[in-house]
This record gives sequence, C-alpha cells and structure tokens, in this order.
Amino acid sequence: MAATKARLLALLAVLSSSLWASPAAAERPERIVSMNLCTDQLVMLLAERERIASVSFLAAKPKASAMAEEAEGLHLNHGLAEQILPLEPDLVIAGAFTTRPTVALLRKFGYRVVEVPVADSLDDVGRNIRLVAEAIGEVERGEALIAGFDARLAAMQPEDAGPSPLAALYWANGMTSGKGTLAASIAEAAGLRNLALELGLAGTWQLPLETLLAADPDGLVMGRIRETPALANETFRHPALRSAFAARPSLEIADRFWICGTPFVAEAVEHLATLRRESAAAAASAER
Repeated sequence: MAATKARLLALLAVLSSSLWASPAAAERPERIVSMNLCTDQLVMLLAERERIASVSFLAAKPKASAMAEEAEGLHLNHGLAEQILPLEPDLVIAGAFTTRPTVALLRKFGYRVVEVPVADSLDDVGRNIRLVAEAIGEVERGEALIAGFDARLAAMQPEDAGPSPLAALYWANGMTSGKGTLAASIAEAAGLRNLALELGLAGTWQLPLETLLAADPDGLVMGRIRETPALANETFRHPALRSAFAARPSLEIADRFWICGTPFVAEAVEHLATLRRESAAAAASAER
C-alpha cells in the first residue's frame, strides 16, 4: 500500500510540472520516445542514436527484437507515464494498442504522439516506415529503407512458374495465420500456398492437428518453440506431427523476424523461400 501511494504521489508531481512545460511540436524532434516493440525498431533504423530518448524494454530482448544489440545502452521504458514524462519528449511514437492510458494522458498534456498501425501485409511495412520517417524528419532515409526492402523482396521471387508448395503455418497452441495477416503475406511473397487460406481462414485461428495432417501439406512452418515446458508447445512434439514431417521440409522461424512489420520480415521471406525450394525438390524427386 505504501509503495503504491508513493508511486501515485510521484506521478502527480510529474503531471503537475508537465502542466507548466508542455512541449511544442518540433519539425525535427530531438528527444524521441518509442513505447512499442515494432516502433522501437523503426525508430532505431531511422533516427540517430543521440536523438532517441527511450525505447520499450522489449527492444532489448533478443528473442523478441531483431535489434536487441542496437538497443543496448538506450533508456528503456514500460510505457508508463511516470517513466516518459520526466524525459520531456518532443515526439512519442506508439503502436495502435500501446498502453492506452499513457497515450491518452500524453495527448491531454500536449505532447506530440504518433500512433503506428499494426502491419497486416508487406505493403504495410513500407507504409509504417514512411509514417515514422515523416514524423521524425527523415523522409529521405525512410524512402531509401523502403527501396532497399522492396529490392530485397523482388530478388526472392520464384524464377520458375511451377506449382507452389502447400505449407502449414503452425504456432503455439495450434494456431495458424490466415487472410489479412502479416505471416500470410510473408508466405505468399516466398512463393508458398498457405494452408489457412486454402481452408478459408482469416486472421489468427486454431488449426486442429487432425485438420493439418488430413490436408497433407508439403511443408511445415513453426513459430519459436520455447525451451521451457508449456502446454502451448506440446503440439509441436506430438508423435503424429513428427512422423508426418520426418521426411518433409519443416523449419522454425524466430519471432523477431516476423512479429513486427519492419524490414526484418525479409529474413522470414528468405527462410520460407528455402522451404519452398526444398519442397519443390522433394516433390520432383518423388515423381521420378
């Protein structure tokens, strides 16, 4: 109780000082705060390090962030108002679902807040890069980043016009990604047919193991299989799943490569393109 009271008093003190010193919007912000894992990475890609006042604590976690090393030494926040207000930011960048009370409070006190939508497709990656680049005054750098990303994707397009292998995207708790998801867009870019789309699924849905096995896909794509025991991961260890894909291509892709709509999703596309080639080769071998 005492700790909670002390925290509230500290927050009130910060808020009181903010009433007298609300920052004005700057053309080129120099004290940028990011409150979201995905926006953290875009900010670090686009802004000079000395202009970044803080990023979220998730930016420094290697299993979640593709830029954990770059986040070392930066001030970290948990999206709390009492952590962000003392930094006197001239720009706060948040995700669409980032700590809503903090976002509302910052806006109430006149802070400039830019919200970045969730990326549901590869096209959204460029959109979000452009949004952040314009907000921080790095338009040219943003366009260069988009051009490099687009070129990398173009270089991975399948050269042959043969049939696309059918792949099952399979996450913890037996979930899969269908229409309108970034993962589905990544699979399509890699030249794969997504089982979830073939089943008419949209968004994130549970895919029963029996349904997956009955569909007889050419390859299996799994999310990160955590080492610590968890019921959510037991499906990955099911004997039927292991037996079905003992002689078929399967791979595990780290969350950090496609949990966010950043240029790093190109890594996921490259991994899936490898599975596509392996599946095509296995199919050709079976026909001989």
